Amino acid sequence: MWGPVPLPASVAAGPNPPANPNRRTTLEAIAVRGREFTYSHTIGNAAVFNYPVHLCLDSDNILYVVNRGHDGEWIFGINKIAVDETEIGKFGGYGESEGRFIWPTAIAVDSHGLAYVADEWLNRISIFDTTVEFNGADIEEKNFLRKWGVGGSEPGQLGAPASLVLDSNEDLYITEQGNNRVSKFTRNGDFLLTFGGPGSSPGRFDKPWGITVDRYDNVYVADWGNNRVQKFTPEGEFLQTIGESGRGPGKLHRPSDVAVDSDGDVYICDWGQDKVEVYDADGSHLTTLYGDSKELSPRGVKYLELNIADLEKRRMVTNFEPEYRFTLPTGVEVDPQGRIYVVDNIRFRVQVYRKEKT
Repeated sequence: MWGPVPLPASVAAGPNPPANPNRRTTLEAIAVRGREFTYSHTIGNAAVFNYPVHLCLDSDNILYVVNRGHDGEWIFGINKIAVDETEIGKFGGYGESEGRFIWPTAIAVDSHGLAYVADEWLNRISIFDTTVEFNGADIEEKNFLRKWGVGGSEPGQLGAPASLVLDSNEDLYITEQGNNRVSKFTRNGDFLLTFGGPGSSPGRFDKPWGITVDRYDNVYVADWGNNRVQKFTPEGEFLQTIGESGRGPGKLHRPSDVAVDSDGDVYICDWGQDKVEVYDADGSHLTTLYGDSKELSPRGVKYLELNIADLEKRRMVTNFEPEYRFTLPTGVEVDPQGRIYVVDNIRFRVQVYRKEKT
């Protein structure tokens, strides 16, 4: 299993999907209501990431990318990597022992440089020190500090944690897809509150996945099975639904993650339709991002330089559009500079866009 549902075999093993004629075919900027969205660059390839599912940024805008692996492959831990693809190091690894994971789902880093990693299988939160010296190496569990969490459905227990986020007080909100709820804990694991429950009415969930908070600590939850994002107060009172179920631009089918920028614009990974939808703070649809990675990442270029046979095969390809589009995007994050990071799971990369006000 991978995320809330198994990865479709047709995507995992089959050829690239056909190009969608309704999608953009150029890299032109998208101008909409005083905003301009442009593709910036791509980070990583299969030599860097192993089925990445989630990312976060620390206060220095360093990325932490969770690698999930697939079909019994051991994960490659968590990458600490710069926006320009400079690899700082890795930590974690496969296993049930302390400092390792079975099904890692998400990560958050606090102001002290402590990383909190959710494990959907082990129902625990593992805490690591990211301020240690990595020197570009994989240090496995050497920076592990402690863990907390007990599996179950009672208040304060965890049922398949799918994602997590720190609020302004550095308390943790955690989505539990196994319990169809959101729970809030202190960083030390002390239980504070819970809200939600199974269902489709406002305030209820069907396999909640991604989660984020805005600058007012309002909570946004990607309600995967109900094809929507829901917004709540910090205390868990329902405020708003963003997006609606359906096919095509502006519609959602199996949203996996959500992010909110400093202007209140909302970015939703539409996992089921290989795109990212953008809405304003009122929930009005702004635009759709489909993936624009026409240029390989630096590591991708280096790989081809070292593998001439693959380079020759690549020269025979006549349509690269399926390659530069998203395929089952699982995570999205924004930074104060207006950059939008999209975890492109099946393509082993992160695509970066930039938003500017016009």
